[in-house]
Amino acid sequence: MDDLIAYLRDFAGLEQVLSPVYLLSFVAIGYAIYAWRRETGGFWAFLLPKRIWSHPSVKTDVWLFAVGQLMILFKVGARFAATPLVAAWVVAHGPGPLLQGLTLSPVLMALLLLMITDFSLYWVHRAYHTINTIWPLHAVHHSAAVLTPLTAYRQHPVGILVSLSFNAILIGALYGLIIGSLTDEVAFATIAGANAFIVIVNLLVTNFHHSHIWVSFGPVVERFVISPAQHQVHHSTNPIHFNKNFGQNLAVWDWMFGTLYVTHPDEAVRFGLDAPEDAPLMTQRLGPVLMSPLRRMIGQTP
Repeated sequence: MDDLIAYLRDFAGLEQVLSPVYLLSFVAIGYAIYAWRRETGGFWAFLLPKRIWSHPSVKTDVWLFAVGQLMILFKVGARFAATPLVAAWVVAHGPGPLLQGLTLSPVLMALLLLMITDFSLYWVHRAYHTINTIWPLHAVHHSAAVLTPLTAYRQHPVGILVSLSFNAILIGALYGLIIGSLTDEVAFATIAGANAFIVIVNLLVTNFHHSHIWVSFGPVVERFVISPAQHQVHHSTNPIHFNKNFGQNLAVWDWMFGTLYVTHPDEAVRFGLDAPEDAPLMTQRLGPVLMSPLRRMIGQTP
């Protein structure tokens, strides 16, 4: 019960990109961009254009967000049980944590935790794009025809289970190999109980990743940190953008493993899926969005 209460608290706090704090930051930074670029028209029309928020794709985002919240017990289990169990098993059966006996400052520990999580998310994300069996689940996310902060939660429920399982194994294993067991004794820098670096990233850029607002960091920074523009081209229907920019926060993994795409000014980007087998997803109707991936996974036609 304590774990469930902690998860519910985090949902309203700084663990979730739809936290009220992050949404207010989205509005504030959006206004700064609006003023800097001297956009024409009203601010709210710039930030929340009707052509996007009235699109059928947004309704699908809302439905899948609601479905995802019904899976709270699975999320609690992965976070508070599965990942710590994997870490403990690796500590018990492995060569011993690499940092055993070494004390890092809370700031360095927070950065290390971010890197471990981000490295794991990179490979899980890349697996979805390269393993044909599970790609139909992730295709649901890429079927968004417009991007809004809600699109971050546009996940097939079976895909949520797959992601939770993969992440629990990878994050738990890396944690056990590098740091040790997941315990409260590990001190890292926090802001309101959340990893300070994740909070900073979420405050500044995360909600722009899934948005219509193009924000590029330039060719140097985009080799280290994923910009909103880089994630937007990841959603592009242009083949030159396919299988690029799998990182969630850090671009260094894409740079290291050959999947980096550095954006160019004023790139034309259209979102969604063009393959014939993805047509049921692009109807933006909940039934086909939920059932078509499952039929494809068992070898039936969409």
